[in-house]
Amino acid sequence: MRVAALHPVSALAAASFIAFGAVLVLYGANSTELIADLDLDYADLGLLGSMLALGLGVGIVIAGPISDRLPRRPLYVGACLAVLAATTTLSSDTDYRALLLHTVAIGFGAGFYETILNALIVEEFGSRAPRRLIFIHSAATLAACVTPLLFELARTFTPLAWHDTFRIVGFVHALLILAVVFVPMRPSKRIAVMIEKTAEPRADAPIETVGGTKISTPSPDDPLALAAICVATFAYVGVESALTLFVADHAVNDLGLEAARATRTISAFWGGLLAGRLAVGLAPSQVGAGTTAALASVAALILCLFGFGWIGVPEVTMAAVGFCLGGVFPIMIGLAGIALPSSAGTAVGLAGGLGSLGGFVVPWATGRIATEVPKHGLSFALATLGAWLALLVLASIFVGRRRSRRRLS
Repeated sequence: MRVAALHPVSALAAASFIAFGAVLVLYGANSTELIADLDLDYADLGLLGSMLALGLGVGIVIAGPISDRLPRRPLYVGACLAVLAATTTLSSDTDYRALLLHTVAIGFGAGFYETILNALIVEEFGSRAPRRLIFIHSAATLAACVTPLLFELARTFTPLAWHDTFRIVGFVHALLILAVVFVPMRPSKRIAVMIEKTAEPRADAPIETVGGTKISTPSPDDPLALAAICVATFAYVGVESALTLFVADHAVNDLGLEAARATRTISAFWGGLLAGRLAVGLAPSQVGAGTTAALASVAALILCLFGFGWIGVPEVTMAAVGFCLGGVFPIMIGLAGIALPSSAGTAVGLAGGLGSLGGFVVPWATGRIATEVPKHGLSFALATLGAWLALLVLASIFVGRRRSRRRLS
């Protein structure tokens, strides 16, 4: 097998997901500064996380069918430009309402290029795509783990404002725009089939190739499995977003920890995700929906115990939850493309888009619960995330059984 970093599409995807991971933790890593500078409460902070997820969801869903029909390189460049513009135009004069609008734009661009890259990987590697996506998505996890630590380190010797961190992440996307010039992006299978129908046949060309591009006969679509995958991604991204947004403030205000240690709880969660993804990716046997359901059950139990105060070390708790959930998203995205092989871009767009919808609904609901519950609101709200993981478990079990039945038929 070729090393992912040496494959040009995989290399661009890994670099892009590093930038994507930094975007995901921008608000959690700056939660204390945002609350202080913009005079926010938990509901306001939760809405920021929800607006990021809204932008991600819209970008992901729209990118799916568009990337199945139009050239992908200009679409990718446009998405990176959207993030670059939205992050670098923030300043100390930005108010809450303006930040909400910028947040949607940041999420839209990031979600758009994420879907393009997921579709490219699914089409490039076929049945090997879930494992390949595990390693590529690990780049996002690594960035999300390291970014809060780097910002906290920078603040020890320089007055780094929250909007400065957004600009840094924005400029990373300028580098991605330069890099994409050197990466081939072949058209989607839908476009390739259209070319096949209109191209004149060549006597010396095999039937399965069109202009040098191999066209394989797709397996039947399975919309029911795709629907269950969308439920799983909805629950997973919602929990991921809520934990990233609220756990640091919970560590400060409910557990009485120092700000630096509270920031490390975010890194512990994403570090656990990274370890979990690498463990799944390096497993000798293929890990699918059944194993995902079992690990998510453990994560749900740990979260409930943590929220109700029965586990008192947040770094260990977040690392354990992250480890159990590490393989969920890349596996489900890969299975989405396999479930709808006739339109892989649309499939990964739907799965990612529903995930982002969860990232909108769950943090908002968590913030509302934390605000409305009179005492220990945030602790109780974090415990309710276990219910969302229970939904993920049920959906994953359905997907696993569905795939088993289709393999036997």
